[in-house]
This record gives sequence, C-alpha cells and structure tokens, in this order.
Amino acid sequence: MKIRLLLAALLGSITFFALPVSAAGDTPIIEELMRKYTFPLIFLQLLLAVLTVGYLYVSGTLPRVLLATWNWFDERFALHRYASLAKREYYSVVFTLLPSSGRTMPQSHTERYNVKSVWYWYPFYSLGGLSFFAYIILVITGIYLGFYYIPDGEITFDENGHATSGSYQSMELIMTKVAFGYIMRAIHHWAAHFMVAAVFLHMMRVYFVGAYRNPREVNWILGVILLLVTIFFGYTGYLLPWDALGYAAAAIGLEMATSIPAMGPLMAQIVFGGTQVTADTVTRMYWLHIFVLPLVGTVLMIIHMALVWIQGEAEPH
Repeated sequence: MKIRLLLAALLGSITFFALPVSAAGDTPIIEELMRKYTFPLIFLQLLLAVLTVGYLYVSGTLPRVLLATWNWFDERFALHRYASLAKREYYSVVFTLLPSSGRTMPQSHTERYNVKSVWYWYPFYSLGGLSFFAYIILVITGIYLGFYYIPDGEITFDENGHATSGSYQSMELIMTKVAFGYIMRAIHHWAAHFMVAAVFLHMMRVYFVGAYRNPREVNWILGVILLLVTIFFGYTGYLLPWDALGYAAAAIGLEMATSIPAMGPLMAQIVFGGTQVTADTVTRMYWLHIFVLPLVGTVLMIIHMALVWIQGEAEPH
C-alpha cells in the first residue's frame, strides 16, 4: 500500500511538472512560478525531500529498500568481501603502524594534551566538507546546464540591432524555455559563490589554528592550489554567458595575462586563444570550465582528503 502511494505521488509530481503550456504562450506554468518564487520553492523542495526521507526511514521502508538493494548487488558482485577488506585496512592504518613510514597516526591536539575541545570551533571544521558538497552540487547542475549551453562567442545582431551571440542565446533558452533551467542556473550560481566563500574561510581557519605546520605542509600547499583552482573556476564560469559583464571580465583578464613579463603573450594564447578577445575566448573558457579545471580539481581534492585521512585533523583546543 505504501509503495503504491509513493508511486502515485511520484507520477502526480511528474504530471504536475509536465503541465501543458499556460495561456501566456510557450512558458509552462511551473516555470512562471519558479521565476517569481525561486528561493521559496527551493526551500519547499528541500523541506519536502527531508520530510519524505524521514517518513520513509521511520516507517521502515527506506531501510528495507536499502537492504534489498545491497543484497541484490552483493549476490552478484560479492560486495561484502570488499567491504570487509576496506574496513580491515582502515583499522590497520588507524590503530597500527603505517607500513610505509613506520610511525603511528599523528595525534590531535585534544588527544595530545588531554583537554576538552571547544565546541564552538567545530562549525569552522565543517568548511572543507561544505566546500566539497558545493562542488558536488555544481557538478550536477553544471551537467544539466551543459546539455543546453552552446560555446559560441561569435557576435551577431538580432532583428532589433542588439548585439548577441550563440552563447548568450543558449543562456536565454535555459532561462526561459528549458524545464527547470532557471532554477538549475540559480542553484549553480549561488553554489559557486558559496564554494568560493567556504574554501576561503577554510583556508583562513587552517592558517589561524596553525594546521599548516609539520606534518601538514604538503596539504597546505595543495589547499592553496585548490583555492586558486576554485577562483579560476568562478572566473571561467563568469565569462560563459558572454554578456556585457562576461566580455568585460574577459578583456580585463586578457590584459592581466598579457602584462606578465616574457610569458604574457604565450599565456594569453593558451588561456584566451589570442591577444585579443574573440569567439575563441569563449571556447577556451568553456573547455577549461568543464574539463581541465574539473579534472585537476578532482584529482587534487582526492589527494587532499586522503592526506587529511592519513594525518588527521588539527583539532581546536
């Protein structure tokens, strides 16, 4: 009975979001609501998601589904063997000597000095995880936007004589025609701001508590590189709509690149596609934004988190 109710609710939601166009023309009713009430709708959707998951957990449906899913995969791929191996290896590293260095895991401040941690410090210790969470949100929404975005920076003029481009028109399409396009771009936009702020505050926390000292110097350097990658992520994404702000930002960035002694023209050619802002600039920014930076950033994040796992956190005291 519960499963039938859930399926009915799911089908009803799909039907609601796939309503025919409104009387205003070619804009679905739900899109009109999203443009007017973006943030209340985001909050409502998150609240409904939390309540739904909570109800499924309390009713026992979610544990049964997860257990059945695990058993299905375990019967076919023997996952319990790999889970046991991973658990055994984890505890062998945490509670015994590291095979490579012959030393024990570094102790945190609270363990070393046997003091009680200051509880109000701990929100600052979640900034790294929040940055990674924002990155996951950006990847998901970015994939959705990438299905419709066109990296075409060639300037043309519409019937009214206004300058436009394929990139700008694709953004207009996402904002006005694509289902959930407006809300997806809004989430992508604000998640990018949140990630930049979280990474910056994370670096400040690490610096002011002295967590960059031995044995964490390498991880500090990786963090600085990740901060630069995050900023460059934001810059390349800022250019992609190829509106007046994006064009101006490209011109400023190009001037900064060409001002580098000796290497300036080469840097401008590699990053911007030349010493002038052209349609190739959008193409370069697009591939940097969706391929080069995600590849570099993901690899560095994995190494960064692996070192945190090996070395432990420098807890407040």
